[in-house]
Amino acid sequence: MSNNHRKIFIDSSILVEFEKQTKTDLLLHLMRREELDLFVNSTVLSEYTYYLLAIEGGKSPRSVKEDRNIRAILSQNNPEPFLSTFQIAPLQTEITATFLEMMSKYNLLPNDALILTDCKLNAINALASYDIKDFSQACKEEGILLISSLSDLTFD
Repeated sequence: MSNNHRKIFIDSSILVEFEKQTKTDLLLHLMRREELDLFVNSTVLSEYTYYLLAIEGGKSPRSVKEDRNIRAILSQNNPEPFLSTFQIAPLQTEITATFLEMMSKYNLLPNDALILTDCKLNAINALASYDIKDFSQACKEEGILLISSLSDLTFD
């Protein structure tokens, strides 16, 4: 990563809507920009693939598992090439205390608190997410740009 690159964390909501082909313009725009480094974490990988099983399986992920169709879905819709376009945010040693603080301070559920914590601890100052209600106040207070549409891109 170059020093003049801008880091953006990509929330699973962006990836899921892209997979469903309902909202693709924002992620396509971000992926085309060479000066951007796009990050996810293990939480986002888990959430995205959970929804991928539901989307591609046509039923709940639990039902897909019970029907023993996970392998078939992943074989037919291998998410690895897509997911490998994103960098993985490094795990920081102080994640536990910061994660619990974010949950408490902003009334966030665990996965959202982990995402915000990874942004903060890895100096990722922008978060692309369609979950505006969950992240709006927390991002504002933490100095993280919340991007939910092309019009939010203040660095274009």
